[in-house]
Amino acid sequence: MPTHHQLSHAQQALWFLYELAPESSAYNTGVALAIRSAVDLSALDAAVAETVRRHPMVGSTFDNPGGQPVRVPHSPGPGGLEVRELPGLDDDGLRTAVRDALNEPFRLRDGGGFRFVLLRRSAADAVLLIAGHHIATDATSNWLLLRDLVSSYGRIAAGEDGTLEPVPGTYDDYVAKELKLLSSPRGERLAAHWHAVCDGAGPAEIPTDRPRSAGRTGAGATYHLDVDAERVALVREAARDTGVTLFSYLLGTFQGLLHRYTRQNDFLVGCPTTTRLAPPMREVVGNFINTLVFRAGFGPGTTFREAAKAADEQVRTGIGGVGYPFALLTRTANRPRTSSGASLCQITFNMIGTATPDPLMRLLLDSERGDAAIEHAGLLVAPFELPQAEGQLDLAVNVRQSVDTLAIDFRYDTDLFDPVTIERFAGLFLRALDAAAADPDGVIARLRLMDGTELARLMGFGGGEGAEDHA
Repeated sequence: MPTHHQLSHAQQALWFLYELAPESSAYNTGVALAIRSAVDLSALDAAVAETVRRHPMVGSTFDNPGGQPVRVPHSPGPGGLEVRELPGLDDDGLRTAVRDALNEPFRLRDGGGFRFVLLRRSAADAVLLIAGHHIATDATSNWLLLRDLVSSYGRIAAGEDGTLEPVPGTYDDYVAKELKLLSSPRGERLAAHWHAVCDGAGPAEIPTDRPRSAGRTGAGATYHLDVDAERVALVREAARDTGVTLFSYLLGTFQGLLHRYTRQNDFLVGCPTTTRLAPPMREVVGNFINTLVFRAGFGPGTTFREAAKAADEQVRTGIGGVGYPFALLTRTANRPRTSSGASLCQITFNMIGTATPDPLMRLLLDSERGDAAIEHAGLLVAPFELPQAEGQLDLAVNVRQSVDTLAIDFRYDTDLFDPVTIERFAGLFLRALDAAAADPDGVIARLRLMDGTELARLMGFGGGEGAEDHA
């Protein structure tokens, strides 16, 4: 009889969402790599099998016998390398095919939470996709899988031993540690802390283009914004002058824009962060994401500098309580459980960097490289943009930090927002960054949400009475 393994609270919450909408792709995630050289298919297939062997989560299915969700490991694990031949497909068609492969629903009970797909236009023109359901993986796990797969492939293709070293820790260790924390006095203190953070505050809400329905369909899209090196340098300087990190300055400015845009003075914003803190967990594949809830408060005279300092305090305090699962917060804060966690936060903001010595990860994460290719493990590889995790919330803002620039993805729910609304909001964030960098002591309430052209257009359409209100 297969052994059943207990799930973390984050996994339990994702099982709940999966059962609500098993056909949804909102919680599909992955990583893709363009390959511009010939691939040894037998070596790649063997490397997939070795990668699955190293990471038990990949070879697991999920079920809920007796109403309690569990993980069921298998050896060998379900699935393997799938090759899809797509001769003559143009670039747009290839992007669509890769995205479709990512978004295919997972059959967690019998097919597990991962798929490995090679989509080939020719023998030397392909995309390697590793797709996973969020119940079993996170962004770091995806990088680990890609790194291990390519590393094992390189050795096997060269006629060497492709065996990967054992992982020092297990996801079961992580689940046990979480349970121990929650049953301890510190767990009780963390519960009280997060209750105080959430008590009396609601989620930040951008006015929608369409009414909100009872549940989410998972339909989403991404608007991408690049912030040039000159702008980033000015924001960095303002952050240094204020005595906070770049992330805290960006977060404070973002919260300031939400205050100015929505007129909410006291609201909650989520920040996804890792719980992969113990050294034995650094090589483990699994869901190590927790959402910290930051509470922002604004008055009529709050400045960008004050917002940044407040955000920095929120970050430092939040990191201290990162072990308390977001999945329990609706219970902790006495909020009703929903299909999206929206009773606490509908908008998230986070940032990832490229501070890694691994050349493959630097290639994939560094937005300044574009589609530049490198030689790696006997292959010529290049990054392949893979929009994902769209439609989980109203808006999820993800900042990728390279050496000099920022690349920002605004992932949004298309059932709620038109593309032009999110594009305009992204432009306003850029305007807020410029204002915050130029004058950190400027009052956020005075940030103009329209430039002269927009205001003149509105006035021309007879909107004079409300124009000043929104300017």
